Parts: sequence; structure tokens; C-alpha cells
Amino acid sequence: MKRTNRSRAPARRPSAQRRPVSTGSGMGAKLLIMAAVVAAVVFGVAIFFKVGRVEVQGNTIYSSEKIMEASGLELGDNLLTVSRARVAGNVKAALPYVDQVSVGRVLPDTVVISVKESQLVFAAQTDTNTVWLISPSGKALERIDASIMEEYPQIIGVTLNNPTAGQTVTAVNQTTLDAVLTLFSELDGTGILEHVASVNVEKEYDMVVQYDDRYEIDLGSSDRLAYKVQYLQAILEQLSDFQAGTIDLTLSEANRAKFHPKA
Repeated sequence: MKRTNRSRAPARRPSAQRRPVSTGSGMGAKLLIMAAVVAAVVFGVAIFFKVGRVEVQGNTIYSSEKIMEASGLELGDNLLTVSRARVAGNVKAALPYVDQVSVGRVLPDTVVISVKESQLVFAAQTDTNTVWLISPSGKALERIDASIMEEYPQIIGVTLNNPTAGQTVTAVNQTTLDAVLTLFSELDGTGILEHVASVNVEKEYDMVVQYDDRYEIDLGSSDRLAYKVQYLQAILEQLSDFQAGTIDLTLSEANRAKFHPKA
């Protein structure tokens, strides 16, 4: 009987015990690399992005130098960390005639300050017998000599409470002041506000606006001012340049306006 030679399977070697791979050193290296990158970025920002120029736009009342001084910006400040809100707030607080401020950055080194200044002003009496100029939005601008009050458009019948430059004004007769400011808001953007020579509210129920030296506009009470202003626009578009007189917008008769030509 022949023996069959069977191949034997190779003996299995005892498997070597796997050791856990330590990731501590690799993670530490990654953290060091990240820290180095952040440090390089911060260093680059500090070195390369500094304020080298301040550009002022929209100013006609204040000089660019005055606005830059008020902003608190210094050449060499970090451009990317400049607080735009703080700069705008500084300018508005220091310069009363500035109504709006926007601040932008232009890489690599420029800050742009754009301002909108109050071009329209109105003179009003105060409770201390002084005269102040205020903006159409009701911000106190500056005190002026009473002798030159006639040189400015006037608010007649409102007595301001001890104004402070740059702050919103209040009045002894606050509801009357509110009515005037509401009127100014409705007139803004219509092209009419620039022609207002005076607003007389000595009688709260009888608001009278003088339009240049051509028209006396009787608005009556402060009710429905938005509608009355729209109506006024339509009337002015129909009148000829040579016409003058009184425009009755009290709407006392069938909600209709009337024009009485000057004799």
C-alpha cells in the first residue's frame, strides 16, 4: 500500500500583538503649525495693513483736516481693526453740521470717510432769548447772534429748550415743534423745502409756510400733512413762474385747495 504524501500547511506563527499608534505627537505638531500660521497672519496684518491715507468725501462746510481730526484716526493705525462705527460716531459728535457718516476701507492702506452735511438750516428762538440754528431733522447746530436771524429761514412760534450743539432739540411747546419737523420730513426730497423762507406756527391750528417771496401757503392744522404736501406739489406744477399769491390748503371746503392770486 502506497503512502500518499500530503503537503503540510505551514505552521501558523503567533500573531504579534498590535500596539496602539500614539497620535499625541502628530496632533501637537499640527497645533504648532496652526499657531505659526496664525502668528504669521497677525504679523502680516500688523505690518502690511496700516492706515496710510484718509480720504474725506462730501464735505463742503468742514475741511477734510477737521473731519480727520474729529474721527480719531491716526496714520499708522491698523486698517483692518479700525472701528467704523466709532469713527462715524466721533465725527457726528464733534461736528454738528454732519448729518450722516459712512466709513469704508480700501486696501492696502486707505480709509474713506463720506459725510452728508446739513445744507438747510432754520433759525428759532430759545427760552433764554437766544437764537439757534437747527437742521430740518431737529438737530441743534449752533447759536447765532439775534441781529442776523433775518438772514436765515425762520421757525416762528416755537421756543426751544436750551439747545446743545449736536443734540436733538426740544421745545416748550413740543407738539408744535413736532408738527414743524413732521412737515420738514414730508417736504424733504420734493424740492419745496429749499424754498421755505419761514414756517409760522404761532397758532397751532393754523400753520403758514412762506415759499420764497411768491406764495403764502396756509396749511391749517397739522392733520393730513402728507396729503397736503402731495396736493401742494400738484398745485405748484400748474402755476406759472410769474404768479404769486396765497395757496389755501386748509381743505376746509370740500377737501379742495384754492389759489388766490396776489393783487
